Amino acid sequence: MNIVIYALFALSGFAGLIYEGSWARYLKLFLGHSSYGQVLTLCIYMGGLAIGSFVAGKLVERVKRPLLGYAAVELAIGIGGLIYHPMYIWLTDYFYDSNFVAGLSSRGAEILKVVLATGSTLPIAIAVGMTFPFIAAGLMRKSGAEVSLPMLYFTNSLGSAIGILFTSYILIPELGNHITLCVAASINFLLAAVFCFIGYTTPSTYEEELEEDGADGQVAAQSKSAEPLNEDYVAEHKLAMPPKNMWFWIAGITGLTSFVYEIVWIRLLSLLMGSSSHSFDQMLSAFILGLAIGSAVSGKLLKKDSLVVLSLAQIFMGFFALCTLYFYKPFWEGMNVANQIFNTTNDGYVCWSIFKYALSILWMVPTSFFAGMTLPLITLILTRAFKSEAPIGKVYGWNTVGSILGSAGGGLLLLPLLQLKGSLVLAAVLDFMIGFILLVIYRKKFRYSVLFYVMTAVMILPSFFVNFDPHMITSGAFRAYKNLHPDEKIVVRDGKTATISFHESDVHYYVKTNGKADASMSKNRERPIEGDELTQAATAFMPMAMKDKPYDAAMVGFGSGMGAHYLLSDPLVRDFDCVEIEEEMMNLARGFYPWNARGYDDPRIHIFIDDAQTFFLTNRRKYDLMISVPSNPWVSGVASLFSHEFYAKMRRYMKPGGLWVQWIQTYEFNDLLFLNILKALDVAFPYVSLYKAPEEPDIIIVASDEPVMQRAIGRFSTDPTLVKEFKRIHREPDFFGEQNFLFTSKMITSLLDGVEPNSTFIPIVDNKAEEARFVHSNARIVQVFDSCEICWPEYLDSADYALRRPIKVQSMLKAGTDKYRERALLAYIKEVKKRKKVFEGISSMLDSNADDSEKGADSAAVSENVSNSATAVDSLVRPKFKVDETSPDWKKFREEYVEWMRGIPMEARDTNKVYVKVRNLVNAGALPESFVDEFNIMEAARAKNYRLAAEYVANFYEKYEIAAMDEFFLRNAILIAFLAHNPTLADVLYKEAIKSHEEFAPIEKLLIQKEIPRIRRR
Repeated sequence: MNIVIYALFALSGFAGLIYEGSWARYLKLFLGHSSYGQVLTLCIYMGGLAIGSFVAGKLVERVKRPLLGYAAVELAIGIGGLIYHPMYIWLTDYFYDSNFVAGLSSRGAEILKVVLATGSTLPIAIAVGMTFPFIAAGLMRKSGAEVSLPMLYFTNSLGSAIGILFTSYILIPELGNHITLCVAASINFLLAAVFCFIGYTTPSTYEEELEEDGADGQVAAQSKSAEPLNEDYVAEHKLAMPPKNMWFWIAGITGLTSFVYEIVWIRLLSLLMGSSSHSFDQMLSAFILGLAIGSAVSGKLLKKDSLVVLSLAQIFMGFFALCTLYFYKPFWEGMNVANQIFNTTNDGYVCWSIFKYALSILWMVPTSFFAGMTLPLITLILTRAFKSEAPIGKVYGWNTVGSILGSAGGGLLLLPLLQLKGSLVLAAVLDFMIGFILLVIYRKKFRYSVLFYVMTAVMILPSFFVNFDPHMITSGAFRAYKNLHPDEKIVVRDGKTATISFHESDVHYYVKTNGKADASMSKNRERPIEGDELTQAATAFMPMAMKDKPYDAAMVGFGSGMGAHYLLSDPLVRDFDCVEIEEEMMNLARGFYPWNARGYDDPRIHIFIDDAQTFFLTNRRKYDLMISVPSNPWVSGVASLFSHEFYAKMRRYMKPGGLWVQWIQTYEFNDLLFLNILKALDVAFPYVSLYKAPEEPDIIIVASDEPVMQRAIGRFSTDPTLVKEFKRIHREPDFFGEQNFLFTSKMITSLLDGVEPNSTFIPIVDNKAEEARFVHSNARIVQVFDSCEICWPEYLDSADYALRRPIKVQSMLKAGTDKYRERALLAYIKEVKKRKKVFEGISSMLDSNADDSEKGADSAAVSENVSNSATAVDSLVRPKFKVDETSPDWKKFREEYVEWMRGIPMEARDTNKVYVKVRNLVNAGALPESFVDEFNIMEAARAKNYRLAAEYVANFYEKYEIAAMDEFFLRNAILIAFLAHNPTLADVLYKEAIKSHEEFAPIEKLLIQKEIPRIRRR
C-alpha cells in the first residue's frame, strides 16, 4: 500500500508544478514582466505552502484519519484549479476597467495588482501546502516508520520535476493555459477519490492494522520491531543537540539560501541558455530534481548522527553553490561548442533542449541535492524530539517562509545591491555558518579537528578572489558560436528584472539584455546610419511621416534611447512619455550619449520606470502615437506584448486616429508565428499596415482605427530641424517613405482566415519562438511582397496600391541603376545589331548572286560564323538573323538583362534605352523565341492587358518546361492569372510549377492556395 501512496503523491507533485508553471505565466502577464511574475509566483506558491503546512500541522493531531483529510484537500485544490482561469479574467477585467483603479497612483495600482494576484492564487497554494503534513501523518501512522518522510519528499519532488517539463513542452503548447489548469484539476479529483477510498477502507494506524491481521500481524510486528528504521542514534549515544526551536530557524535559513541560489542561478543560466520560458522551466525542474534525489538519499541515513549529517549537508550545499562560481567557464565553453555540434533543425533543437537540461542538472543538482537532504533530516530530528508528527507542518512552514524571503529578497533586493557574485557568496556563507557552528559547538571531534578548519577555509576563501568574467557570461553563447573573450570594454549591471551589459568594440556600441543584443550603434558617424540604429530610426520616422499636426507620443521600452532621440527631433511632438521597466537599462544606455541626448535632455520627454500596462492605466492619458519596441518574442514574457489582449488594452489609451507602431524581426522567426501576431493585431485594430525597415531584416507595423499613409513626409524636406537631422544621419528625407510599404492586413484576409491570434492564454509564440530562433528560420513574407515586378498588392487591393505605387516608382528611379551593367548590356545589343546587319548584307548578296556557287559557299560559311541558327541557304527564301540561344554570350546577357530590368519599374521602361533597344530586336525577330515569348508576357502586363498576358502565359506553359523558371517569373505568371480572373491557369501554374518550387516560401504557397478558390467564386 505504501508504494501506491508514494506513486500517488508523485502525481500530486506533478499537478502541483502544473499549477506553479501556469501561475507563473498568468502572473507575469498581469504584472508585466516575467521576472516579477516568477518572483511573485514563488512567493505566493511558497507562502501558500508555509501557511498550509502550519495549518495542517495544527489539524493533523486532531484528525483520526489523515488520509481522508488529504483527500479533502486534493478536492479543494481541484475546485480551485477549475475556477482559477475565470476568476483571473474577472479580476484582471476589474483592474483594467474599474474607475477606482484608474484613479490610483502608479504605486497604488502596483500594490493592488499584488493584492489581486495573491488573493486569486494564495488559497489554492495554501491547500497545496496542506497536502504534505496530512499524507505524511497518515503514512507514518500506517507504516510506523520514519522512512516514509524522505520517500514522500522524494516522490513528490520527482513528480514536480517531471510536471514542470511536461507543462512547458506539451500541455501549454498543445492545450493553452486554461485547459492545462483543468488537466491539473482532474488529477486532483482523481487523487481525492482514490485517497477517500484508501482512507475509508484501510486501518488508520499501524496498531489497528496489526489487530486486524491477528497472528500474522504479530509476526509482522516482530519483524517491524527488528527493523532499525526508528533507531535514534543521537538519543542512544546521548549526544548534545540544539534547542528544539532553533531547528525551525535553521529550516527557515535553509529555505532562504536555497531560493537565493535558485534566483541567482536562473539569472546566470538565462545568460547561458537564453531567457526563454522553456529555459526557466528546465532550470526549475533541475533544481527540484536535486531536491528529490537528496530527499531519497537522506532516507538511507536515518541511523546516523542526524546533526552531523545535516551539518555536513549544509556545508556541502554552500560549497557546491560556490563551485558554480569556481567552475562556470566550462559551462559557457560547452554551450559555445554545442552551437557547432547540433544541427539547426527541428531534431537538432530537441537534442539541444536535452543538452540544456543536462547543463541545468550539472549546475543545480549538486547543491540542491544537499538542500533536499536538509528538510527531511530536520523533520526527522523534530519528530523524534517531540515524539509526534505535529512538527512536520511547522518545519515545512518555516522552510517555506525562508523560501519566500529568499525568492523575493534575492530577486528584488540582493541582486541589484550585491550583484550575482555577492548574492551567491552571501547565501553560501550562511549555509557554511550553519553547518560549521553546529559541528563546532555540538560535536567535539570537529571542534578540535584542524583538518576540518582547513577544509572549510579551502572551500570558502577562493570565493573572495574569483569573479564571473563579464565578457564570457554576457557573450550570448546560447545564440551562436561566439568569441568568449572579445577585445572590448564592458559594463555589467544586474537589475531587478534582467542583467544589462553595455559593450564598446572597435566599431560599435551595443547594449545587451541577459546576453542578447538589443540595440547597437556604429561609432563611425560620418557614414549613413545602419544596423539596429536604422530600425530604431524607422520606428520613429515612419509614423512621424503620417503626422502633420502637433501630437502627444508614448513609447514602451527605452532601450538604447535612439528611438526616443529620433522621435524627439520632430518639432510637432508636444509631450512624450517613455516607460522602461528596467532602471539599469536607463543607466547603461547613457553609453550612447550624446547620440541619444534628446532621450535624456529634451524637456518634452518623461521617463517612468514601471510596467507599461499599469503606467498607462494609472496615467489616465491618451496619445496620438504609441510605439512599442520590446525584445525578440522568444524572450520569456515578451510574447505577451504581441498578443491581442495586450493590443486591446493599449488601444484604450489611443486617441481617435492614433497610431500604434510595433517593431518585429523576421530573422530567427517564421511566417506562421508572424501570422499569429498579425492576426492578433488584426483582431484589435481595423487597419494594419506593414513596412519593411530599409536595409534591415525587420518589419515596422503601423495600426490604427483609420487607414494609414505617409501623407506628411514632405515636411522632412522642408522643416529645418528635420532637414538637419537627416543630414546628420546621412540619409535622404524620403528614405523611410512609402516605397517601404509591404501590405495591409486587409490584403491578406484569406491568409489570416483560420489563423489563431497570439494570445496570453494560448501563448503560441512564446512556446514556439525559441525553436524558430534555434533553427535560424526566417519569416519570408517580406520577400513575397517586396521581390516583384507585378506585386501582390496590385491584385489584393488595387485601389490602395494605386495610391502607393507612384512613390515606389519614384524611389526606384531615384535609386538609379548599375551603370557598368548598363554599358555591358548596351555593348552586347550593339554587337547583336552589328551581326544582324552583316548577316542581312550577306543575305542580300546571296540573293543577287544565287547562281555563283563559290560565293554561295562563302556566304554560307560567313552566315555560320555570324549565327549558328543552322538556317540552310538552299532555297530562294532569304534566311532571318536570330541569336543562337545556346551561345554563352547570349546566356550571360539574358541573365544579366533579366536581373537588371527587374530594378526598372514597368511604368518607366518606355524611356529606358536598354529596354527600348531590346524591344526593337524582339520586334525584328532577332532574339530567341523563348525570350520573345517571355518578353511579350511582360509587355502585355505592362500595358495592363492581363487577359492577353494570361494567354501568353498559357502558350508559354504549352511550349516550355515552366517549372524550370525562376521565382520572379512564376510570381509574375501567377499574379497575371489572378489579375486576368483565370483560376484554371492559376491552378495549373501552382500545381505544375510553384507547389514544388524550392524558391517559393511556404507562406506564399499558402496564399496562392487560399486565393484560387476565392477567385473561382468571383
